[in-house]
Amino acid sequence: SAAKMEWGPAVCMVLIELFTTGQMLLTKVVVDAGLFVFALLTYRFLIGSVLVLPLAIILERY
Repeated sequence: SAAKMEWGPAVCMVLIELFTTGQMLLTKVVVDAGLFVFALLTYRFLIGSVLVLPLAIILERY
C-alpha cells in the first residue's frame, strides 16, 4: 500500500538508529567490564557475518 511505501524508509532509519544505540551501549558496558576491545570487534564481525550469510545466500541464489 501507499502508506508502507511512504513510511518504510523512516521506519528503517529509526530501527537502524535503535540498533546502533544499543550496540554502543552494549560496547560501553562490555569494555567497562574489562573485555579486550579487539576481542569485542572480532565477536561483532563474526556475529554479523553469521547473521548476514543466510540472507546473502537466499538473495544471491539467482
